[in-house]
Formats: sequence, C-alpha cells, structure tokens
Amino acid sequence: MNAFNLGDYVDVPTRLAEALKRWPDLRIQETKPIIVTVDNQAYVEISCTVWRAADDLMPTVAYCWEPIPGRTPYTKGSEMMNASTSCLGRALGFLGMGIGKSIASRNEVQAREPSPIAEVTPIRDDLEQPFGDTTDTKQYASPKQRGMIRAKAFEKKIGTTQLMPYINKLLGNEYSSIEALSKQEASQVIDSLSN
Repeated sequence: MNAFNLGDYVDVPTRLAEALKRWPDLRIQETKPIIVTVDNQAYVEISCTVWRAADDLMPTVAYCWEPIPGRTPYTKGSEMMNASTSCLGRALGFLGMGIGKSIASRNEVQAREPSPIAEVTPIRDDLEQPFGDTTDTKQYASPKQRGMIRAKAFEKKIGTTQLMPYINKLLGNEYSSIEALSKQEASQVIDSLSN
C-alpha cells in the first residue's frame, strides 16, 4: 500500500536539468561523507554547496543524513549515494527548482516510504536540538545566531568551506556543522567574526 502521493514531487535529475537550463555555469561541490551517531543510530552526513555562477557570492548549502543501514530496499547498501542525491535535491529546492508544496524530492519521499524491513521513527521532536536525544541539556545556538554567524562570515569573506575549520580552530573542537554549536559557543564565534 502506497501512503504517499508523489504527484507533487519532482525528482533530482529533473531539478538539476531545470537548474542547468537557468544557470549554465552552475557548479556543485559535495563534502566528504562523515559518519555521525545519534541515539545509537549511525548516519552518513553529506553537505553540498551549489554556486549558480563562478561569481556567486551567496551559494546555497544543504545537509542530509541517511541512516545506516538504510531502512528501505532502495537505500540499504547505497546510503551514501542516497544521502548525496537527497542533499543535492534539497539544495536545488532551496534555489526554487522543482518545488511545489515541498522541498523534498520524489527520491527522498520514496526512500521514506514504509517497508517491511524496519519501522521509521523520528530521532527527535525538537528542531532546536539537532543532535542527541531529548534528555540532552545542551542549549543549542538559535536560528538567529546561526544566521548571524553566516552573515558575519560572508562579510569577512570566509567561504562555506573555510567556516567550520575557522570555528573549530577558535573553539578547539571538531564540529561538522554550526547546528552543533551551543548558544555560548555561537556568541563566541559571532564576537570573533565581529572583530
């Protein structure tokens, strides 16, 4: 039984073709996949940056996690590739390619269809808590703080690939994204970028 109506969703190849027609010089860079563990569940994390042109000062950045092992016959054994495709689909969706009612691509929705392999349960209910479970007491950086970090980095001409190394050197940590910062750490980064 198919619980999803996929009529409103556009697959990633269609989104990419649409984007390339609009921006012929479009370039995509994907990060090296990393493995993260949340609540004893392993995920492969991918991020990608999409530049509409060589001089694009505001490239789009998207992140995606895919559980390991995959939870459907379509994702099991090809988790990294599925994360990569989903990540690109999200980035292109952020640019307005192939979106109607949802940023999710057809590929993402199909990968999340229930299957007899496993039941999918959310890892968290609170979007302000991007890592760990609901017993985690860390106060994560607010969306406003994260936006301020990105804006200040842009002003300082610190590109997306240099931002996390800058933050990790400043904090003496090894975070993979600014979503992992605490409110206090975010304030420290903002202060540093403001000087």
